[in-house]
Amino acid sequence: MHTTRDPVVTEREIIAIQHLVAEIAFAFDSAGGDRAARLGELLADDVEYENPGKTHIHSLAELVDTLENAADPALSHHLSSMTVQPAGPDTATCRSKVLTVRSGGRLSVGEFTDTVRRGPDGRWMLTHRLVRPII
Repeated sequence: MHTTRDPVVTEREIIAIQHLVAEIAFAFDSAGGDRAARLGELLADDVEYENPGKTHIHSLAELVDTLENAADPALSHHLSSMTVQPAGPDTATCRSKVLTVRSGGRLSVGEFTDTVRRGPDGRWMLTHRLVRPII
């Protein structure tokens, strides 16, 4: 049962959050200075990025450096089945399935659990991503 004290995310905000996650995928797949600049617009400076058993990153600068120097970078991220749930007055969780294409046509499948927050300017930004590989 919904009460006035429950956090609410409007349909417009759900679309904005889904758009944010899609824009992050495009930014991950771009190269060079454009990637760093674009991610700087979409992610919090203190973003946390976890891929258990592989990496645990604690800042935007560290994430950009990791992406720029990856030995086997992803070529393309494809997202589907996104759900958005409120987590507080200015936070939400977005879960999505991801198919990642790598060199040589290799594929990986997983899930992203993203935590986003609304900044003072009203824009949503990613603060935490947990990657759960499936295959």
